[in-house]
Amino acid sequence: MVSLLSAIAGIGMPETATAQLKPTIDSHTQAYVRAKAITGSLTVTGSDTMKPLTQRWESKLREIYPNLAIQVQGLGSETGPPALLEGKAQIAALSRKMTPEEIAVFTTRYGYEPTEVPVAEDALAIFVHHDNPIIGLTLLELEAIFCKERRRGAGQPITNWGQLGLTDEWSQAGIHLHGRNSLSGTATFFLEYVCQNGEFQPAMRQAPGAASVVVEVMKDRYAAGFSGVGYRTSTVRPIALSERKGSAAIEPNFETVINGAYPLRRYLYLYVNKPPKSVLPSIVSEFVKFAISQEGQQIVVKEGFFPLPADELNRQFVDWTQPAQAATSENPVRSRD
Repeated sequence: MVSLLSAIAGIGMPETATAQLKPTIDSHTQAYVRAKAITGSLTVTGSDTMKPLTQRWESKLREIYPNLAIQVQGLGSETGPPALLEGKAQIAALSRKMTPEEIAVFTTRYGYEPTEVPVAEDALAIFVHHDNPIIGLTLLELEAIFCKERRRGAGQPITNWGQLGLTDEWSQAGIHLHGRNSLSGTATFFLEYVCQNGEFQPAMRQAPGAASVVVEVMKDRYAAGFSGVGYRTSTVRPIALSERKGSAAIEPNFETVINGAYPLRRYLYLYVNKPPKSVLPSIVSEFVKFAISQEGQQIVVKEGFFPLPADELNRQFVDWTQPAQAATSENPVRSRD
């Protein structure tokens, strides 16, 4: 996470990443197979959370195919669907699903839906400063902290750490809120699943990037903020969450995301304008194939996200490989790291 590390260095913090055990890639996941020759240009637009991931995919593909021109833009998931609709991007990277309204607008324009490609899983984490003694939160408490309307039924807003049972210096300390702005799929996901389509507390400071949230929490003992778990550092920690009072508080990690125990898990997606019965430019299909390949999923893990199951990836890989094979006589050669 280059932007996060730069921010850490700028405030004098150590560049220590998460200590969580990283998952391994299933050996049955399809390896990427290099095509004979690919040229052209490609624009990938959307999620800031996914930007380090899409940039790493782009960098590796340009190693394999030096003549490619790939531009990655990561201003937020909300920028992806309009760019795909208008043809300003060939691939939209989203940290949430496209909405029914976005799909309807696209379908009206083109006569078919955009093609959805899940490429990884992620956990939306609630970060606090590493000195904060809070152990866990329920979704009801989380809503009372971050959400304006409290549609889950919380009786009153939670504005200081003492309301959550913390004592001593924490008992009267206000909770300083940080989150993502309206361009972010992370914010959209949080509003839908935690606030139940409500609004954020006006006091929450909205950051333009995922790393920015973590940096603000690192600098403030009394802060709380939400961002992707892959942005964790040694100076902040994610809080365990429970669905309701009395149920087990679950930490965000590979096991709890894959088995569905952690409540704020989500897929990360690529969306493509893929006309039925038409062959896409090779550069588009190869980008997608690389993302869902063994090599692409290794990058998923390196960037702090979670790989998809091999059978799911391999089904997608076949779907994206067969049309290209039918349309080209290129002699495939296995890529080398």
